[in-house]
Amino acid sequence: MTNKPMLAAIAISALLSACNADYKKTKDGMAYKIFSSAKGEKFKHGQLLKVHFRNKIGDSTLDNTFDRIPAYGMYDTSIHNVYDFVDFLGEMKVGDSAVYTRSVDTLVKKGMMQYNNVFKKGGMLEGTIKVIASFADETALRADQENEMKIEKDKEIARIEQYLKEKNITPTTKTPGGVLVVIENEGTGLKADSGMMVKINYTGYLKSGVKFDSNVDSSFQHNQPFEFQLGTRSVIPGWDEAIMLFKAGGKGKLFVPALMGYGMQSNGERIPAFSDLFFDVEVLDVKPPTASAASLTPNQIPPVTQK
Repeated sequence: MTNKPMLAAIAISALLSACNADYKKTKDGMAYKIFSSAKGEKFKHGQLLKVHFRNKIGDSTLDNTFDRIPAYGMYDTSIHNVYDFVDFLGEMKVGDSAVYTRSVDTLVKKGMMQYNNVFKKGGMLEGTIKVIASFADETALRADQENEMKIEKDKEIARIEQYLKEKNITPTTKTPGGVLVVIENEGTGLKADSGMMVKINYTGYLKSGVKFDSNVDSSFQHNQPFEFQLGTRSVIPGWDEAIMLFKAGGKGKLFVPALMGYGMQSNGERIPAFSDLFFDVEVLDVKPPTASAASLTPNQIPPVTQK
């Protein structure tokens, strides 16, 4: 009697071996395969590139620019044997894409990570990269990057506007940077202009409703009012713009697009990259700056407390 499951397993194994035969390996043993879809010259040292990339392990995506802002950088031929796509980037051209795998064990051995619940012994990271464009100079690169940032911010603002529409919330105004603000009470005291010292109570939420920080919720263990100088980049850009709409005694809600918050960077475990941030704020006091205000260190508040 024919053992059909065994024959099927052999056939699948043979197919996988045939596919893997097309993969190359770097000096460190990283397997990769380039899919060429364009004619042109391979990259030279110093070439400025725009790429999309994605890294995942199992079902967990570690990073992904394909639906966000592309990555930009310079191809440096002196950087090699780093166990990443840079090792084979010189074999690619604009329009090419590639897939690659990296061993967790090798990354640990190189001191690039430690084993944990995600990066387990024997695990494999799967990567994808696509080269979108190259640029003649920094000016062209910056112009393209600014355009991509504008596209992303427009998406974020539209996403927040849709959220507010679904929640039947009508914003009072929108700042130049795209922060949507509901002014519940403008306040009657001194106006919070740029350069003024302001003292604030706040609570921050993600779109999901999860609270990520507060100085009026005792569970976050910092219940003192937060004081900072407006317009000095000591807080997220969305705060610098939106708080200037209030006077002392004012209260309201801020709906901050991700790029006016922490943008492409995560902030601790509570705020993932590209998170729109929502705040309830109360301006307790506004006063002119003191001589000591200049010594305050910018720290990108709100100060997310790690539990």
